[in-house]
Amino acid sequence: MKIKELLIILLLTPLMPLSACGDSNTPEIEAPDPGGKEDPDPDDSKEIYYPSSVWNVAENNNYQSESSQFSIHRMSKTPNLVAFWEKGFGNDPSSTSDTKFRFPLKDMMEESDKMFIFFRDKLKFVEKGKSLTDKYKMTLYIYYNEDGTVYGGGADNKIGVMWLSPGRVKTKPYGAMAHEMGHAFQYMVSVDGGWGYSSSPAGSRGQAIFEMTSQYMLWQYYPDWITFENYHLETFMTNTHKAFLHEDNRYCSPFVLEYWADKHGVDFIGKLWRESKQGEDPVMTYKRLTEIDQEKFNDEILDAGRKFITWDMERVKEASAAYINKHTSAFTSVGNGWYQIAEKRCPQNYGYNGVQLEVPTAGTEVVLDFKGVAGASGFRDVNKDKAGWRYGFVALKENGERVYGDVYSKATGQAKFIVPEKTTHLWLVVTGAPTQHWEHIWDENTGNDEQWPYQIKLTGTTLHSSVQK
Repeated sequence: MKIKELLIILLLTPLMPLSACGDSNTPEIEAPDPGGKEDPDPDDSKEIYYPSSVWNVAENNNYQSESSQFSIHRMSKTPNLVAFWEKGFGNDPSSTSDTKFRFPLKDMMEESDKMFIFFRDKLKFVEKGKSLTDKYKMTLYIYYNEDGTVYGGGADNKIGVMWLSPGRVKTKPYGAMAHEMGHAFQYMVSVDGGWGYSSSPAGSRGQAIFEMTSQYMLWQYYPDWITFENYHLETFMTNTHKAFLHEDNRYCSPFVLEYWADKHGVDFIGKLWRESKQGEDPVMTYKRLTEIDQEKFNDEILDAGRKFITWDMERVKEASAAYINKHTSAFTSVGNGWYQIAEKRCPQNYGYNGVQLEVPTAGTEVVLDFKGVAGASGFRDVNKDKAGWRYGFVALKENGERVYGDVYSKATGQAKFIVPEKTTHLWLVVTGAPTQHWEHIWDENTGNDEQWPYQIKLTGTTLHSSVQK
């Protein structure tokens, strides 16, 4: 199957239900100002493209006929988007007789056009002046149903497309809209001549980076995503140990992408997509674009994990302040003061454990004795010759300052940290840091997921009372 034929299938994975999208108690969320001299775009300067065949639309749908499934007689436009809705809504979905199908068409379209400009001009998933999005509007198909499932992708290698259910666009924040428009922009990466992760490695059911990136794009547009879809964060707090790009984390973990954008600029993830090369996964693309080796990449993943403890990234620090110091971990005592990471929380490649510690008196030297025990009984023995770890401390002070200790990497070694004055929280972070990278396969099979077990012994502090032991 050709890459661009496959892409639409990859992007038709349904987004899991988002209760916040239809919750009347959800607070009004302010979206970022797209800014820039190109905002707003001139009205009606783009063409509407009418595909003769598009997924989930009647074959040869006659857009000129009022009796068709989708028609220009039931249409709304913005400078960058066009929406068609089914006959059941009547002429105006915002006043349709059955309230369960009613949604604010005008507001949704205006907000969605702002999303388009933001994804194009700030995140730069397409390059203005070099993209078919310059010529054609993206298309929305809105269904008179209670299905609640929404999709994003494209059609005919020309336009981005979103397929929507009214229950998912009833109120701001339009999280589902932002997510699916993310998929439409991912589709356009390939349309505009890039590869954009549009094929999967042998044995894989897809590429987790699609959903992860759409969640990242949603979070970029709505900084309070971590609040109105908080259940995703709660899920991630039990899955931090799983591999970066693990299929179980595809909807709940845009955090490494946020770290990369914090480090390299808000448009970096768009660049990652546009400049990816066939056969790469995002780790390979990232290392190539940033010109770093595996050792440096592992160091960065520890840096990211330690920042995630307090969400210490500039754009999200304030919006995520309510969710700092929420990480959990679990250990088993193995005697003589040593604890071994529990199998259910053992880090995989680039996964991490946030281990909370009791805060001793300021000035105390905390000493960690560390032993990597790859291949230990009770853990999966996968590529143990490539085993590796990173570990280090982070302290949070009363004034909000974060203090990061050194980076340690020896399989058997010591780590030391002097507790700062006025420390309120103290954490150890341990990451899976393989000496060689290999691509994670989305196969829903935990049996071939690597594990990097380890043991720790602490002097000068103890595991926090919240740590499962």
